[in-house]
Order: sequence, then structure tokens, then C-alpha cells
Amino acid sequence: MGMFRFIFFPFSAIWGTFMYIRRSFYNKGRRITYHKPTVCVGNLCMGGSGKTPHIEYLIRLLEENHFISAVLSRGYGRKTKGFRFVDSSSSSKEVGDEPLLLCKKHTSISVAVCKNRVEGLNKIYEKLPEINVVLLDDAYQHLLLKPGISILLTDYYHIYVEDFIFPVGNLREGKSAAKDADIIIVTKSPRLIPTIEERIILNKINPLPFQKVYFSYIEFGMMTPLTPKAKEIPLEDIRSAVAVCGIANPYPFLDYVKNIFKEKQQLVFSDHHQFTEKDIQEIRHCRERSMQKNCVVITTEKDAMRLSDGKLKKEVEELPIFYIPIKVKFHQKYQEGFEEQILKYVSKDKERS
Repeated sequence: MGMFRFIFFPFSAIWGTFMYIRRSFYNKGRRITYHKPTVCVGNLCMGGSGKTPHIEYLIRLLEENHFISAVLSRGYGRKTKGFRFVDSSSSSKEVGDEPLLLCKKHTSISVAVCKNRVEGLNKIYEKLPEINVVLLDDAYQHLLLKPGISILLTDYYHIYVEDFIFPVGNLREGKSAAKDADIIIVTKSPRLIPTIEERIILNKINPLPFQKVYFSYIEFGMMTPLTPKAKEIPLEDIRSAVAVCGIANPYPFLDYVKNIFKEKQQLVFSDHHQFTEKDIQEIRHCRERSMQKNCVVITTEKDAMRLSDGKLKKEVEELPIFYIPIKVKFHQKYQEGFEEQILKYVSKDKERS
């Protein structure tokens, strides 16, 4: 790794300098502050910090407190352009897997995609003036817009302060960009964090006086049937599985499946991978190699969106495929503070209305 870092360091230095100048340019009064509440959820690394489940947490929090929210995403990986609302009939190729997942799971909110977040915000409020707050998914590097609250996510096992700028490391821009965050959330942490580990991470992050740091973790739900074949198999009869995923950081999902099944095979694809007929054949062959009865395929919620796309529907439905839903939870000592900070910010606008 040391040799590769040495080889690519000049490229990282050039890219890091460019991104630093870019952020500095926008921060000198060139960012647009929107007149309605906006909450940005993003990261410095190239995916895998848990943006979507944290957006879901905010959706539930706002709904429980009677705020009307909408989500605006770029729609990474989609084949379409411009602004569009997401509906249940959309495909992942049209809107991206994450916006489609949010739309299908949270039917009471509006989800839209637009690369230009300012244009997207204007169109959301033009068509839906009743919206109280817009959640900006993966907009930390979209510098034209200055959100009311900016949330930066970082993986407990891959803290951004210990990473390097791409291509040496996995950062989109330098660590100094973290200074623009109002909130830093350490994601995917253990359910029980040793106090000394917590202090070490806080010291590494070294937040600015105005910044709040919170810790969250992932809670896995029950395996849920995706296909008709899966519905035919009782959960208690399943003895082996093929774990299939195409996400940035698959280790929590793979570890979870490994802990459930003694016999487990895995197929790991690149982030936002668009599945092909060849992939489905490979999944089928892996399942056939299992020596156990009722071997099933287990995937993530995001991958389920792409596997469900119409082109592969017939081939996919011939397999017993389950997905595992996930939720974000905050450690008890941090939950109240985080929720209070978000609700206080959103409430200010409602009081003025």
C-alpha cells in the first residue's frame, strides 16, 4: 500500500488542492441560502457511510412531530436527466436505487431527483408549497447551496481524519472540508462503545466549538421475501444462503449474514451495480452448489430495488430472494440531543409562518 500511495500522491495532491480552492471560492459569499429549512446529509468519503438510513431516520422524526418533509437526491446512477418526482412505478435506472427505496418505504413523503439542488428545491416548493423542510441526500459537495443544517457522516471503522484523498484513499476532498458541518455523526458504531474508544474518536475528530458529534449504529430487521419463491419458504427452514450485494461498504451486511448461517457464499459487486442476466446466472449457480436444503439468496434493500427492475423480473422471480431492512439508531446518550437540534431548527421556520 505504501508504494501505491507514493505513486498516486501527486494526483491526490492536485485533486485535493482543486477541491480546497473550490470550497473556499464558494464559502466567500457565493453560496445560496434558501428561505425554507434545508437539511443536508453527506460525507467526505466515496459512499458507504449510511446516508440513506440516516435520511430515513430524519423522515420518521419529522413525521412523528407533524412536519411535512420531502427528499431531494441527485439520483446517482440514473439514466435520465433533469428534475423529476419519484413514484412507485419508477425504475432504479430512471431515478436511482436510493430515491426509489425511499419512495417505496415512505409513501407519505415526496421524493425528487435533480443534479442541480437549487433548481430542484425551487421546483419542489413551486409544486408543493406545503412542504416544511427538504432533506438533501448526498449534497455535501454541492456547494452552490448552503443548507440550514449540514450533517457529515463518517464510518466508525473508517474515520475521515485517518483517510486520504482519492486516488490514494477514499476521500472526495480534504479533511478541512469537515469544518463546514454543523453536525458530525459517527455511523455504524458498535451497540456498546468502550468509553476509551469513544474518547479516542472524539479527540481525532476534534470538533470545532459550534459542532456537535453524535454516534449511531445499524439495527437489522427481519429477512423479508422479495420474490414469490421466497414467500414459499418458512424462515425457520432456511439453513444456508448466498449473500449478494452491490454497496460501498458491505462488511456490516456480510457479517450479519455470516452470523446467521453456518454455510454462506457471497457475491460482492461494485457500488450501485446494475445487475445483468449473467449476474443472475452466477447467483443461481452459487445457490445450486450449496449442499443444504432451502438455500436462499439474501440481499440488501438497495440491491433489492435494482434486482426488481423489469428487465430481469422473470429471471429474478425464479429465485428465493430475501432482503434485510435496516434502521439507524442513536446511542441513548446522543439521541435526545440530535433530535432536539433538528426539531429546534425546523420549528423556527414554522413559528415564523
